[in-house]
Amino acid sequence: MRMFQQIAMAAVGALTLSIVAPAGSAGASPLREQDDTVTVAGVEIACRLTFPAGTPQGAVLLLPGSLFSDVDGNYPTMNLKPHLYADLAAQLGERGYAVLRMAKIGPGTGSRTLDPQAAARHAQFATRADVAAAGLALLRKSAPAHPLIVAGHSEGALVASMLASGADAQAIDGVVMLSGPATRIFRLMRDQLVAMSPSGTGADMTTYDQTIAAIRAGEPLPAAAGANPQTAMLAAMPAFSVDYLRSTDRVDPVAELARVRQPVLIIQGGEDASVPPAHADSLYQGRGKLPTELARFPGLTHFYKVAPPGISPMQSMALDTVSEPAVAERIASWARRFSM
Repeated sequence: MRMFQQIAMAAVGALTLSIVAPAGSAGASPLREQDDTVTVAGVEIACRLTFPAGTPQGAVLLLPGSLFSDVDGNYPTMNLKPHLYADLAAQLGERGYAVLRMAKIGPGTGSRTLDPQAAARHAQFATRADVAAAGLALLRKSAPAHPLIVAGHSEGALVASMLASGADAQAIDGVVMLSGPATRIFRLMRDQLVAMSPSGTGADMTTYDQTIAAIRAGEPLPAAAGANPQTAMLAAMPAFSVDYLRSTDRVDPVAELARVRQPVLIIQGGEDASVPPAHADSLYQGRGKLPTELARFPGLTHFYKVAPPGISPMQSMALDTVSEPAVAERIASWARRFSM
């Protein structure tokens, strides 16, 4: 995604229970939703469980990408409401799967800081895998169904790789990479900035490159960083957020996914302006002979919306239509193989 990470803690989540109808399925049996929380390193994180009408045919842990997202996959601080995670949960629930979706900690997302000193650990990207592990434990307790699939969106795809190759590997039957990047975060950001430059003009990336070199080395940023539009947001970030980015950049997504021994499904939208289709190709090639499938959806965006012709990247992010159910169907049909 087009994102500059900032981590902050705010807002309180409440325990609720609701009945919802699956998206796009008038007359179908309703789904049941239940709110819960997990607490990791001094932060309480909002979660929402979706249960199908009958006995679950499997369970899916849905891990969020970057930015401050709530459990539905909306971004309150940006006033963007793609609701991808709510759509996927409903669509997978309609197909018989229990789904746990999680907020990404930050303002307006339902997370809250319980212990500020312990919460400092969230400045390290590895803590995201700890949060995912807590979500996995909650899902296994609440919906002990087989197969158990971990699906991560955007940056969350990298977290899914880390979780699936770690201590919980034996509990996980398969991994779904939803628009996951294949390059380290600073390279992804650089490519996004170049793509945003006016057509036919060469972007001068000198200040950006110098700024990133300083961040990687833990050195003061160049004087020009604050005035350059490519780096102004980086220069304004608190040390906590810069530390998070630095630790994220140390992780190579292709190498991380290559460590995953479970079957992997890579899903990619052809109109994804945030993580372009070439990333899916690199992830797929990096798997070598490991069991891997690549599912392409040519007309879909980063949030799996149908992209109108001529839409800009920012307009793409602002689409609030229902996410294409064919993505959930592809995940469900792939996951069914593990229960045969």
